[in-house]
Amino acid sequence: MIDLNPYRRIEDDLQQLAQYTEEPTRKGVTRRLYSPQWAAAQRHLVQLMRGEGLNPWVDAVGNVHGRIEGRSRHTILTGSHFDTVRGGGAYDGVYGVVAGIFALSQIKKRCRVPEKSLEVVAFCEEEGSRFPMTCLGSRAILGAWQPEEVARLVDDQGTSLFEAMQMNGLDWRSMGEANRSDYEAYIELHVEQGPELEDAQCAIGVVSEIFGQERWLVSVRGDSAHAGTTPLARRQDALVAASAMVLAINTLGYRYEPIGIATVGILEVIHGSINCVPGHVQFSVDFRAAQDSVRQRLADEIRHAIEDEAKRYGVRVNISPKTVAQAVPMHESLRNTISERARAIGLSQMPIASRAGHDAQIIAQALPTAMIFVPSAQGLSHHPDEYTHRQHLMNGSVVLESTLEKLANG
Repeated sequence: MIDLNPYRRIEDDLQQLAQYTEEPTRKGVTRRLYSPQWAAAQRHLVQLMRGEGLNPWVDAVGNVHGRIEGRSRHTILTGSHFDTVRGGGAYDGVYGVVAGIFALSQIKKRCRVPEKSLEVVAFCEEEGSRFPMTCLGSRAILGAWQPEEVARLVDDQGTSLFEAMQMNGLDWRSMGEANRSDYEAYIELHVEQGPELEDAQCAIGVVSEIFGQERWLVSVRGDSAHAGTTPLARRQDALVAASAMVLAINTLGYRYEPIGIATVGILEVIHGSINCVPGHVQFSVDFRAAQDSVRQRLADEIRHAIEDEAKRYGVRVNISPKTVAQAVPMHESLRNTISERARAIGLSQMPIASRAGHDAQIIAQALPTAMIFVPSAQGLSHHPDEYTHRQHLMNGSVVLESTLEKLANG
C-alpha cells in the first residue's frame, strides 16, 4: 500500500520554490537559467534531496541529481525541469522534480536496495526563456551539446551562456562530463498544461506522443513614410502586411487542429513612431504537429501564405528558422505499465497527446520514455494562475512511485 502522507507536502514545497523568482513584485514565477533565483532554487532542491536521503550532486551543466543505488547499475530515471518562462506558474516542470524526490524517498524506505538503480533529476533548463536554446540539461546528459555549439549564445543583456555558467561555479569546458550511459528508461510526471483531462474529469493522462515543433522569426520590410502625407495606395506598410500574414497563419492553425496548431506570439514594430508608416516589422511563428509529415505540410502552407501576402502588399520578407524538435511517440510498454499502475490504484486514466514540448521529447530520441499527466485547472499554464489541485498532485505522484517501483524491480 502506498502511503499518501508524504505527498501532502508537495503543494507546500512547490509554493516554497515559487518564492525564488526574479520579479517578486510581479505575479507569477520568473526563474531563468543561471539567474541568482535559479541558483537559490537549485540549492533548495539539493537540500530537499539530501533531507530525503538521496545523496544529491550537481553535474557539469547544473542539473541536480539524487539517487538510490540498486543491485544493478542500470538506472531508471525520472524528473523534469526547474526553470520557468517569464511570469510563469509554480507547477510547470518542478512538480515532476518534487514528486520524483518523494517517490524515490518512499521506495527507499520500503525497499532499501532495488534491483535497478533509481534516479531523479532536476534539469537545469527546458524553457529557453533566457538564452536562444531549449533543453540544455536533458541534451547534456545525452551528450548532445558540444561547447562550440553554444559558444555564441547570449541573453538579452549581452551576458554569454559561458559567463553565466562561470557565475554559478560551472566550467563550460566540462559540459561533456554531464553525459551518462547507464540510463535504461525515463518517466516524466507533469501537469497537463491544457484542458483535456479536466474536461474529461479524468485523473491521469498517459501520453501517447509529443508534438513536433518549429519556431521561426519573420522579418517584414516595407518603406517607412510620413503618416499624413503618404497616400494609402502608395504605401508599403510592413505592419499591415504582417497583420495579414498573422491572420493567415491563424486560419491555418484552425484548419490543422487537432493534429496541428500555429501561433504568432511576438509582433514587433522596429523603430515605430506614431506619425510614420511602419517600415520594418518582426514576428514569431510557433507551429506544431503530431507527426513530422504533418508539420512539414503546415510549414509549407505557412511559408506560402507569408509569401503571398508579401506580394499582395509589396513588401519583402525573410524567414529565419530558429528551432526544430521532432515529434516523438512514447514507449508502448512503459505506457502500458503506467496505465496498469493507475488502474491498480483505482484512478481513471486516458491516452492523451502532448502539444507542449518537454525534456521527454529529447530523452525519447535515445531511451524508452513515457509521460504521466495530471489535470491543470482551466487548462492554464505558462501563466501566473497556473494551478493543479492537491489531490491531482497526489494522484500523479502515487502513479509515478508505483511505476518506478515496478520498473526497478520488474
